[in-house]
Amino acid sequence: MNRSDAAEVQIWAAGTGGGHLSVAHALVTALQQRAGGAVSVALDDPTLEPIGRAARRLALAYGPLVRASPALWGAVYRGFSSPGLSSGMDRFLVRQLGPAMAERSRARAARVIVNCHPLLGLPARLGMDQAARGAPAFITVMTDLVGGHKGWLAPRPDAILTATAEATDWCLRGGLSAELVRQTGLPVDPALQGGALTPASRRQLRRSLGMDPDALGVLLGGGAEGAGDLQRLARWVGQSRLPIHLVVACGNNQRVRSWLRRNSVGVPTIALGFQPSLTPWLQAADVYLGKAGPSSLAEAAAAGLALLVAGALPGQEENNGAALAAAGAALQVRGEVQVLSTLRRLCDPADTLLAELQAGSRQWARPDAASRAAEVVVSFLNRDGGALAPPPRARSASG
Repeated sequence: MNRSDAAEVQIWAAGTGGGHLSVAHALVTALQQRAGGAVSVALDDPTLEPIGRAARRLALAYGPLVRASPALWGAVYRGFSSPGLSSGMDRFLVRQLGPAMAERSRARAARVIVNCHPLLGLPARLGMDQAARGAPAFITVMTDLVGGHKGWLAPRPDAILTATAEATDWCLRGGLSAELVRQTGLPVDPALQGGALTPASRRQLRRSLGMDPDALGVLLGGGAEGAGDLQRLARWVGQSRLPIHLVVACGNNQRVRSWLRRNSVGVPTIALGFQPSLTPWLQAADVYLGKAGPSSLAEAAAAGLALLVAGALPGQEENNGAALAAAGAALQVRGEVQVLSTLRRLCDPADTLLAELQAGSRQWARPDAASRAAEVVVSFLNRDGGALAPPPRARSASG
């Protein structure tokens, strides 16, 4: 769909990390599948537009910053979550992005506008109000798992879709009324909706991807930007000499990918560059090891992997590991000794830990979250006498 095409549903996301865009793409796919192509959907990323050099530089700085200095990123994140700096950032983004976002919304003429980024809510809503024909609905999809940036709470949406009970409670404590909150789960690729592959299908997939079908498949991930100390974790896994086939999802981290291609870490290793979708690699693996990115954890759980959380970006990710561990869906591993001792257990056929962790992640997972989210969006397309019909309350995360 090009810039000038109209669409019934317009989705805003931004390429600061991969999670926001991953959620948005999952929702686009689910909407198209659910409506059988009858609903037109547009996904717009304002950071890709020549609409403000300063905002563009801000978006481009995210990846290098989280790779080079996670602590500094945490300070920036917390700063822009404070009332004073948050208001200043809102004014900056409205000035930088608002006019072009309004122009794009005017061209789309959408009946429902969906926001998937905490910093885009205000310019998206103002752009919608300036461009509106009729009364479009405004829906927020919160891409944080257990809490998040205050930008999710304003402007007030017609509905906010949350990933977990913890995220729902955070919204309620933040002042949103219960009737606005729809606990759908975090949208992931609908291709994962079928859950884990059968053993035979997985062996075939592994062979096609160049993986050893008999080794423990460990997917080491650091999100789209390849953050989270991937190089050190890869060295630890390699030095273990365990029967592991390691797949490192380097994302945009070319330094780590080049290092892995030049050096043998000690176990068979595949170094991936940025992938539009990791779904085949998730379906082929047994274990996810890496930082606590919301989309990474949700996708790995949907694929039925054992989840080993080894670090998190300060700010939006730092509570994810503890929340999943408390739910029995993940194990937090800190330091070389704990990482290697856990992997040894996972490689031992007599140890039940692998099966227990995989069962826990499957129980926590919501592989149909994109379909649930699409159901809410489509419900807002139904009009009664010119007014938007309220959406049905999505099932809770435990239902």
